[in-house]
Parts: sequence; C-alpha cells; structure tokens
Amino acid sequence: MKKEIVDIRYIAKILFLVLTSVNLGHTFDVVWLGLIFAAFFAVTGFLNATSRREFSKRPKYNKIPAYGAIVPLALYWVVTPGVENGVNPVMVFLPGIYLLFLTALQERSRGNGGFDAFVAFDGIAALLFSFYTIPKGWAPVGFVALLLAVFSYTRRGTAWYKYVLFLLIVAMLSASSYGGWRYWKAHRYERGAKWADDYYQRDRVMGFDQVAALGSFGSNYNGKYNSQVVLRVWDSLPAAYLKAASYEKYVAGIWKLPTVPVKTLTPAYYQVDYAVLEVADSLTRSSDTTGALRPVRQVWVQSTINNFGFVFAPYGAVGFAAKDVDSLQYFAGGMVNGLGQNGKRSDWHYFLCDGRVSSADSAGSAEFADCQVPDSLLAYTAGDLQIGKRYEPLMDSVIDAMGLVRRDSLNDSLAAKQSVDGDNLQRILVYFKDNFTYSLQVPGLNRWQGSSADPSKDPLSIFWHAKQGFCEYYATLSVLALRRVGIPARYVTGFARPEVVEGRPYAIFRRKHAHSWVEAFVDGRWVIFDPTPPMLTPVGNEPNWFAVKWEGLQGRFARAMHFLKEGEWRRTVDSWQNYTQKITDGIAIYVALVIVILAFVGLKIRRYLKGRRRNIISPKNAAAMEWARKLTKAELVLTTLGYHREDGETVGAFIKRLQRADAGTLGTKMADPSANEKLQQTIKILQDYEEHRWMK
Repeated sequence: MKKEIVDIRYIAKILFLVLTSVNLGHTFDVVWLGLIFAAFFAVTGFLNATSRREFSKRPKYNKIPAYGAIVPLALYWVVTPGVENGVNPVMVFLPGIYLLFLTALQERSRGNGGFDAFVAFDGIAALLFSFYTIPKGWAPVGFVALLLAVFSYTRRGTAWYKYVLFLLIVAMLSASSYGGWRYWKAHRYERGAKWADDYYQRDRVMGFDQVAALGSFGSNYNGKYNSQVVLRVWDSLPAAYLKAASYEKYVAGIWKLPTVPVKTLTPAYYQVDYAVLEVADSLTRSSDTTGALRPVRQVWVQSTINNFGFVFAPYGAVGFAAKDVDSLQYFAGGMVNGLGQNGKRSDWHYFLCDGRVSSADSAGSAEFADCQVPDSLLAYTAGDLQIGKRYEPLMDSVIDAMGLVRRDSLNDSLAAKQSVDGDNLQRILVYFKDNFTYSLQVPGLNRWQGSSADPSKDPLSIFWHAKQGFCEYYATLSVLALRRVGIPARYVTGFARPEVVEGRPYAIFRRKHAHSWVEAFVDGRWVIFDPTPPMLTPVGNEPNWFAVKWEGLQGRFARAMHFLKEGEWRRTVDSWQNYTQKITDGIAIYVALVIVILAFVGLKIRRYLKGRRRNIISPKNAAAMEWARKLTKAELVLTTLGYHREDGETVGAFIKRLQRADAGTLGTKMADPSANEKLQQTIKILQDYEEHRWMK
C-alpha cells in the first residue's frame, strides 16, 4: 500500500500550513480560529507521518462539508455592516477562511480523494489573503510561511542557486513595492488633486450646475476633453439650440437658478419603462378623441456623462419621457429639471409639435392641431427683470454706449414698445460685433474676483472694459442690459449648433458646443437672442475621418442596445406574458396537460406490449430459448458425472477443459461404458450449442 514519504519537505509543508493559519487569524483579529486550524494541521501531519501512514486508512474526501461551509460564511457576510469608504475587510477575510478550510479537508483526505495540488493552491491563496493588512511584527511570519511553501513544493534535487535566485526576486519585488508605497504616500495628495480635477472635467459638463459661475465654460473649450461627445440627439435635423437651464439672479459673478417652478409634471402614461410627463394634458399621444393624428414627434437623447438632472430639450417641447422619475419641475420659459432624483441620468426623450395635420374625417380637410405649450407656462416672472443695485451704474453706461431705448420712456402704445424691443436687440448685436472680440481669455481677469466689494473688480465689469471674452460674458451683460431697459430676459445655458453628418440618423453635441445665450420676452413670447459674435478660429480640432466613422459605430451600437433593453418590442412581450398568465391561472390548462401526459404514457405502454409480444413469438427468440434449454440440460448431466462449469467460464472454455482431460482418468472414473457414452453425447450437445447459438 502507498505510504507517506516523510522527509524535510513534508515537515516544511506542515509548518507552512501552521504559520498560514496563525497569520491569517492574526491579520483579521481572530487568533483563536487561526490556532484551531494550526492545531488541526499539526495533528494531521503527525498522524499521516506515523501511525496512519497508509493513504487507504485516511478518511475519504467528502464534498458536502466543502459546499456546506459556504452557507454560514454567506450568512456572516449578510449580517456584517457595510463600509462606506475603502474595501470591507470581510470581503478578504471570508474567502481566506474558506480556502483554509478547503486546505484542511484536502490534506486530511490526501491520497484517499484529496489532492496535494489543491492543498498547495488553496494554502498559498489563503496565505496571500493573510497579507491584506500586514500587522506590524507579523509580516516575517507570512514571509517565512511563503518560503516554506516554496521549499516544500519544489522538485526534489533542486539546485541551491535556484533558491537563492528566488529569494533575490522576492527581495526585489518587495523593495519595489515598498518604494512605490513610500512614493505614493509622499505624493498622494498632489496626484489625488490632479486625478480629482481630471475626473471632474471628464465626467461633468462645465456650466450646468445649480449655481453657474462666469468662466465655468472655459474647461469645455480649453480642456483636453473639448471634443468629447456629450449628447446624441436622434434627429437628422435637430434644433440649433438645445436648452438646459435658464438662470434668474446674478450676484457677483454667479448665476442662480429660479427656485419656484410654475408646474410639477407627473406621469400621464408609460411607454414600456419610460414615464411620459406632459406640459399640458393630452399633448403627446399619437391621436386624440376626434380621430385627427397629432403632429407629435418624439426624439431620443442620450447623454454620455452626468447631466445634472436637467432635461436638455429645444424650445417648445410639449412633453418628456424618462425612467425612474415620479415628477419633473417645469419652470417659466421651458426649463425642466428633476432627472437626477434617482441618480445619474443617461437618456431621455422630448416631444415636439410638427404643426399642421390632416383630419381623419371623410372630407379630408386640414386643420391645426391644438399642440402648443400654454401661454401661462411661458410667462415671465418678476425675477426676469431683476438686477442688483451694484450693477445699475455699469448697466447705465452700457445702455448709453449702445444707444438702447428704455421702455418706460415710451408712451403706452404696445406696438411702439414692441418695435423698440426688436431695435434694442439689434443694437446690442451690432455693438458687440463692431467693438468686441471673441476670446477664450478675458484680459485682466486672472481669477474669479466676484466676491470683492468693489464693483469694478466684478468679472462683468472687467469684461466690459476689456472688450473681449466668450459667450458667458456676452450673454450675462446682455441680460442685465435688457432688464435695465425693461425687457424681461434670462441667462440660458445649453448646447448650440450640433454636428450633423450626412447619412447619420442622429446629431451630436461635443463639449466645445456648450454655449450660453439670452432668452428675451419680446412680442408676448420668449425668443432666442444670441449676442456672442462669431469665433474667428474654431474651438478644438475637427474630428478626422476615423473619428467620425468610429463615433457612428458607437452611436448605432448604443441605439441597438437601447432598442434591446428599452424598445417597444417589450410591450408585445408584456402583453403576451399577461395573456399566458390568464391561461395559467385557469384549470383548463392543467386538465389538458394531464390528458397529454396520460396519452403519452398510454402510447408508451402500448408500444412496449406490442414489442414484447413480437419478441416472444419471433423465430429467433424461440431458437434461443431452445438452445438455452439444451444447455441447461447438458450442464445438469455433466454435474451428475462430476463436472461443473465454473462461474464466469464460457461454454467454449468448458468444452476445451473437458477435451483436455486425461482419457485414462476418465476411464478410471467412468468404468461404466454407458456413463462414458453419456459424457461424449453431452460434449457433442455443447459443441452444437457453441456452433449454432449465435447464428442468425
């Protein structure tokens, strides 16, 4: 029987397992458990090396404890409180203990179901888990255990210099790891700040926060991610301006959002998992009660990064569809917020009215559908005329320089005021075009200085005197100037002038398309007013041919995944599931199922009986039964003569044994001639059986 080879390597292996147990227990502050495992390995090694050396005497390996140990460990994981920052030590401790348990099972039954390869793998893995947080003063224990494992599992006769080479490699790796840790410790805050800044720029669109500071769009234009695709709008002819937020109050270089929405939008119905939230009742459905098809177009928008909860949509959107939201906040003028209530949003839909539709009546007349945002939701508020007193002198200077006309200086004629409103907008455009230059830098504004009490240090004042800057400054100055002359206005952020590629079913907005402009309430409605003069040089490099093709592939893949995950086909599946649910709830399906099963069982029984009947009456079976009867009779005759066929002995071998028997011995045994003749006849029957039994 195979026995244990007891030498220095086997002793090293047992010591390796003992030290691993102790080190793992100490690392996770369960020394008592580590000592139990260490004692188990020590006793097992002693028994295997002495009185129970034969492998066959060891307990057989049983998989039930190996699988059963998962249950208490899983329960322990469930009741363990979570950790907000960092890695929960239990995620390392539980696998380490489980591997140590598997090592104990394998070593206990090694040679009788257990394998030494699993002992080595599980034991070394448990040792590595014990290095999770190396306790001070206990690191040498783990390294000694590692060296013992290497020694115990190396090939016998390994040259000494290979051990030395291994030690050198371990020393080099340890030194490099320690040096890297020291370097990280010395520079972690510096690199952490760079990483945080890079992460902030990569995963956030600048300028769309709840509070927007002048200059926040600079990262979109000057950063290394200025060509990153931010939005995909699945419309071949999208709107030129996609609005995100409209701000109300400007204070010291900071724009603040309005605080009171004019309406809370709640779901009107659902499109699969998307809640449709309408600006007014029954504006987004494909048809109304009169039978006239509504001219509503639904556009899907995909955001690749955090959108801050804003619904980016063009002006005049009459509805929105989004997942995991129970409401959206609608502000005067059309700003919609609330997508972020359930975390980071990545896609949504908006609905637009297309205008004229054909009636479904027999006359086939045409009419305009009632598919517009109610005027009550578009009216301006008192905040749209507000400017701080500290900015009044600056705005008076701007008004005088641009030649703007104040509304309160006119008579009560509405037509006169509307004419002046349009003229004021044109004067602002002409003045900026003739006297200002588009620039990504504002000379004299090295850092935001809006907190200063001196109005001349405000970013807006510096921009007015420097005569150069980018969209945020032009829009801000225009909003306050229009308010000063009595025209309601808002500062708006979003995206402008999307990138459209021929043949591509969607348009894209990159970071460099981020923009700010003005909403002015003119002629009883909000109009887009963009005072920023054109750029002389484009921001960022134009994408090359490969980048355009790659983006097209990414966009179509995103569309396919959206269809598979959120597509309308799921509604068909849901309806089929509802139908099948009704069927399974009734008793008819189960009665039919029992009938089918009984019919199947009956058919099987019928086929079995027919086959059995054919086998009984077949000539082949009859001949086989006849030869079996003859064989049985012949063996009974031979038994009476003193000859018996051994268990497992074939008929052919039995015949040869009889023929090899000594004739003299036969004669001596069988003095009776009739017995001898009976023997010869019986042998002849056996020979005939051997020759004809297997013939077809």
